[in-house]
Amino acid sequence: MDLQTFLGVSAGSLSAVIIAQTFVTGAYRFPGSLRYLLAHAVVIAIAVAGFWLLPDYYGFLAAIALIAILVPGPLMNRANRELLAGHNERAAWFARAAALLHPTGQIRFTAKLFGALAEPTREARIAALERLRSGTMAGQDVVLELQVLRQKHDWQGIVDYLKRHPVPPGPDAIVFPIRALGETGQLEAMVATGARNRALFGSGDLSTLVLLAFSGRVTATDALVAARHDMPAWIKAFWQATALQAAGRGELAEPLLRGFAAATLAPAQREMLTARLDRPAQQAEGRLSLEAVAFLDTLETHVQRNVPLQRAGWRTAPLTYLLVLANCAMFGVEMLLGDSTSTENLFRLGGLWPNSVIADHEWWRLISAMFLHAGPEHLISNMLGLFLLGRMLENAIGSLRFGVIYLAGGLISMGGVFALMQAGIVEPDLLVGASGAIFALIGAIALRRLADFLATRHIADRQSLSLIAIVLVIQATIDLSLPQISFSAHGIGFVAGIALAWLLGLARASRR
Repeated sequence: MDLQTFLGVSAGSLSAVIIAQTFVTGAYRFPGSLRYLLAHAVVIAIAVAGFWLLPDYYGFLAAIALIAILVPGPLMNRANRELLAGHNERAAWFARAAALLHPTGQIRFTAKLFGALAEPTREARIAALERLRSGTMAGQDVVLELQVLRQKHDWQGIVDYLKRHPVPPGPDAIVFPIRALGETGQLEAMVATGARNRALFGSGDLSTLVLLAFSGRVTATDALVAARHDMPAWIKAFWQATALQAAGRGELAEPLLRGFAAATLAPAQREMLTARLDRPAQQAEGRLSLEAVAFLDTLETHVQRNVPLQRAGWRTAPLTYLLVLANCAMFGVEMLLGDSTSTENLFRLGGLWPNSVIADHEWWRLISAMFLHAGPEHLISNMLGLFLLGRMLENAIGSLRFGVIYLAGGLISMGGVFALMQAGIVEPDLLVGASGAIFALIGAIALRRLADFLATRHIADRQSLSLIAIVLVIQATIDLSLPQISFSAHGIGFVAGIALAWLLGLARASRR
């Protein structure tokens, strides 16, 4: 696959996945999402039409168009993470950077909002928020009013205000009614609000943390804050103490809060901790209906299963990093000994060729071929998939089971394609690459998600399954359209991953 094809296929496929996911997950909002979806449709149009009209440049054009659309997203995600972690000044900086690159009305408003929240004192924050009221669009005035009431700690005011105004869509806004109802002790209404908006709750967002903490779910709260490496210790202590108070274990919460309140903190941070000491969270036990408890049980189970799927560093996913390094090292050897796209060079280093396996009994090629790649584009696409999927899965199931799925899945994929070549179903060709092993990882993740969904029927698991299905359909279309890509290797690897995950107990473990 040449560079233009690689860029064009990658950019067009990613835009297609984003469009499909928007509709499948119900994230579409008219007219707010229209321009975003049309922009991704333009990327696909450039990738398709450019293939015929501008074959020497279409990949670059599609990639540049996609980057222009996507760059503000990671910046705004980082801004939200910094705000959640209590780093308001950093949040404002990332939001302003996103507004410079993508100056839409909503992003400009968010940058100004984060800037107001970065003011050092509560009075200054309230004054800055009040100044933003002029020129707000529909929905923005609601967010401003909620933020002003939050700064005033007027939780009942938020409850009363939301009775007259609808909550703006999105997981960031739903935290307002959840927190306000929890602070005022209206726990049944809080859980009912969560149940009505269950599609917005996941395993790492603030609304999930707040809901479970005020419901006295100590174990799940501890798991959530432990997964947030960017969250300051005093905020973790605040929500852990909230959960302990709601669980009727206030004697454990008080020393935790007093210890951090006595530490060197900003006045606003110390005020938040002392407020929890003065106004403890109300005990949840015995105050919730059976329906509310059932919803919380489902949400807690979902959290316990999916918190390990948060991003992991090398210490919790060492094998993934070793495999990436091994593949890159072999690619370096390819370059030292000749052209990485040379069939002769790849064969000499261990590429899978049917006649060599049968006639010369070189069965080791079934494994060595997994660590070779035909060109930088082939290597980059496979290593990106391994890096993103591998860390997540290895952290969730452990290095041993992860290694078995990756290596055995890749071996089965290579062996399956080899068998198809021998049977005359697939044309004989030199086979290299880690894509079969990577698709085995996708199969394992799909089985885990399916088991989660069957156990809890949680909407987030259904959305994950939908996304996996979309990716597979698009990948199959690409495989069948480009002769350089082995559809057989991908399909066999995916099925092998499902089978291996089943044998290793991922589905059974997921139901415990």
